[in-house]
Amino acid sequence: MREHNYGLQFTIYSMALHQYLLNRDPDYSYEDNFGGVKYLFVRGMDGMSRDYGIFNYRASEELLNQVQYIFNGNGVGGEG
Repeated sequence: MREHNYGLQFTIYSMALHQYLLNRDPDYSYEDNFGGVKYLFVRGMDGMSRDYGIFNYRASEELLNQVQYIFNGNGVGGEG
């Protein structure tokens, strides 16, 4: 996951989906409706364990809002 920067990838994708849902669905709630990300690495699955080859992560809403703030052209930490 780290070697290929999947963390950056799924954080950006999560932020984009979160913003899309905020703009499209007036009833959208991150807490109630956003399940997070799941990566399935088929070659890592051994058929014996439910967890081998599976990665789950759900970023905090605060993190996604901070990433959106940066993507809007603001600096890190409000340095603008």
